[in-house]
Amino acid sequence: MLLKNSQTFDPAPFDTISFDLASRRKDVIIMSSDLSKYCQVVRVKNELPDQHLDVGMAEQNLLSVAAGIAKGGYIPIATCFACYITRRAYDQMLICMGTGSGPGTNQDIGPTNIAIGFTPGIANPARIHHQAAEDLGMVRAIPNATVIDPMDPIDFRAAVEAAVGRPGLTYIRGHRGDTPNLLDPSKFNFEIGKTYKLVDGKGLGIITTGHATGWSLEASDLLSERGIDHSILHCPTIKPINEEEVAAFAFEHDQIVTIENHQVVTGLGSLVTEIISDIGGGPRVTRLGLPNIWAPGGSMTHIRRVLGLDAEALANRIGEL
Repeated sequence: MLLKNSQTFDPAPFDTISFDLASRRKDVIIMSSDLSKYCQVVRVKNELPDQHLDVGMAEQNLLSVAAGIAKGGYIPIATCFACYITRRAYDQMLICMGTGSGPGTNQDIGPTNIAIGFTPGIANPARIHHQAAEDLGMVRAIPNATVIDPMDPIDFRAAVEAAVGRPGLTYIRGHRGDTPNLLDPSKFNFEIGKTYKLVDGKGLGIITTGHATGWSLEASDLLSERGIDHSILHCPTIKPINEEEVAAFAFEHDQIVTIENHQVVTGLGSLVTEIISDIGGGPRVTRLGLPNIWAPGGSMTHIRRVLGLDAEALANRIGEL
């Protein structure tokens, strides 16, 4: 499922994904809030201007307008930095986009609303105001919402394609800039809710998602060198996750470690502990990710090192369990 020796980098994943999709689907509207350059929707803006809408630096308007467009029969894909599209516009995401479809609403199958949050967690070099360290927890609390945290451009493309055919609100964490292709597209078949075992071993089980899946794979090489047998389960869908698959993986191992580019509260680690505790018994869960502090600014490499999330630190922390 993973690429072996031919890893490449995609310089602008969503620029290609959005243009390919909008070229095929004239009902798709790519939306921006004065960040089309920084969310990489330049081709759509320049070559398909009738399918691009920029509402200006107004994230709350971005989502309320998107919801209106969706009710008109179109498929809006609202793009912005994750911090702004969730924290600043959370009420619009919940009310305008989140209440249009599913149990408890006026219609079981309603319009499709897609929001993509770029530079999530510590992917943004700025500090607190730009770091969305709590977005997954916020959106998974919205009833009927779908929440996806892809690991690479292959995963990202598949998630967007799946979201276009899904009623209701879907929130996707986006990748931008030089992003490594980790998955083999000929062997990876994305399904909403499905989990993927990337490394098969015994003893220790690592459950991860998004950027942190790449971090886990880096640490995996060091763990193998040190003779620590382990497995890695990638969970791109945070909600609705296949709880049976997560539980089966967890109960196959003596210990579970979750690794995420998100606060250790309310994110994947919390989700995994909820699943295991609801069943009862099971392995101990150690949650690694962004601590509940204000993280520093800088490159992701720098911030990972400071927070003990670089490959060496992760391998050391796991090895001490």
